[in-house]
Amino acid sequence: MENFRQPELHKAALAELIGTFFLALAALISGSPFVVGLTLAAFVYAIGDISGCNINPAVTAALVTLGRISPVKGVYYLLAQIVGALLAREVAGLVNPHPFLYASGNMFAEFFGVAFLILTVAAVSSNYVTKSASGIAIGSALAAGLVTSQGVLNPAIALAMGLATTPGIWAALLGGVVFAIVSRLYLSRKGVQPTVPASFEGKTSRLHPAEA
Repeated sequence: MENFRQPELHKAALAELIGTFFLALAALISGSPFVVGLTLAAFVYAIGDISGCNINPAVTAALVTLGRISPVKGVYYLLAQIVGALLAREVAGLVNPHPFLYASGNMFAEFFGVAFLILTVAAVSSNYVTKSASGIAIGSALAAGLVTSQGVLNPAIALAMGLATTPGIWAALLGGVVFAIVSRLYLSRKGVQPTVPASFEGKTSRLHPAEA
């Protein structure tokens, strides 16, 4: 069980809340996959060493599946992400009184669209991508997934968009788990275990990530 008295855990959850807030704000106000991708890239560098910059329940589900973070910490992160996204919805209404009409992709679009992000996060968190390139890789993967699927690819942001009952949204969570398993298979095909920097041992993934 996680020790909830540790200030590092609360600091990490706060980072997840703040990161998700700004990612959701970018999605709610701009409606542009490229702005959302750039926002994620920026926060990978800004909070990656603090929380891993999951800022997406699908990413958190993937990292729990990969054993990079504990289930308890995953739930804590999930709650922080939802709160951050819902706060962004309130602020977005102040910035833009006439919000976009939001729509999600269908189940297949959300499921396969999130694969772009999850497979990249897995490669970064396994240290197959350098730390300096992690934000670029992950932000680009999210933008590519959003453009390809025309989906949301982030259940917390979907809640903020009023899409909680859309079946396709929940497919992103399933995609996070499935493609985490897929990544484990192909990343280990050469039989070489990736070397994770000592500075990240015992921490959440570094999105280094791992991260959306």
